[in-house]
Amino acid sequence: MPLDQEHEKPQRQAANIDLKRLRREQGYMPMAEHLGELRKRLFRIALWVVLFSIVGYIFYAEVWDFLMGPIAELVRKSREPGMPPVKIMTTRLGDNFAIEFKILLLSGFILSFPMIIFELWRFVTPALSRHIRRWGSIILLASVILFWGGVFFARTVTWKTVVNFLVFQWLPPAIQIAPGDFIRPEVNLTITDYLSFFTGFHLAFGLSFQLPVVSVILGSMGILSSKLFFKFWRHAIVVLCLFSIVVMPPDVFAMLSLLIPMMGLYFLSAFLVKLIEARRTP
Repeated sequence: MPLDQEHEKPQRQAANIDLKRLRREQGYMPMAEHLGELRKRLFRIALWVVLFSIVGYIFYAEVWDFLMGPIAELVRKSREPGMPPVKIMTTRLGDNFAIEFKILLLSGFILSFPMIIFELWRFVTPALSRHIRRWGSIILLASVILFWGGVFFARTVTWKTVVNFLVFQWLPPAIQIAPGDFIRPEVNLTITDYLSFFTGFHLAFGLSFQLPVVSVILGSMGILSSKLFFKFWRHAIVVLCLFSIVVMPPDVFAMLSLLIPMMGLYFLSAFLVKLIEARRTP
């Protein structure tokens, strides 16, 4: 090998090392490392859910009251004159074990949500700009508050109305068994179906309340712009109205209880993305 090429080889190696270091600082990561990092984060998320499920087991009575409180109100209302009887029941052997497992898993997910967001944040951080990384703690805190806020808003504001409407408003007509003697069909609620509907409903609220956080992240990456928010705000309202009609029962209060917060979060997202663009502009 010529002497000049032997001198150039260490220089090329140093340049390659500097290039790799620069690309890593800019968020570049080979696919194999991406998959390895994703697998590690998913394992930690599963571990956090298990640990907080144990916490849910310790406070199982409080978790049960939080989930099943509306059922007690339905049973009390069913005892009023003219109301159909409401019963809560299980139908299969082993349901009690499956119900407790689902409740613990649900409580573990909700309680561990801050750690889940933290792990996901650490996974996507390399792809974000330095500016948005500095605001990481605020974004994480806002995400947790919005998620828990969405879940508790659904539980305390809308859930009671939704359950009451679905149980008592769509009843079949009373059955006449004798002149002047009518009976109403019983309403038998299985705990499994109730918990499935409860879980999907509240998680939908919690995740939909993440709109400002997702908008800020996408705005910082240049994927979303405030012009899109303000240009298509009428279309967004129509979409939110249709979403509220589909998700919520045909009750005005229930639909507005979802529509108004989502509209507020939409315009809050537009305002936050606008702030990001203003700070980015020299």
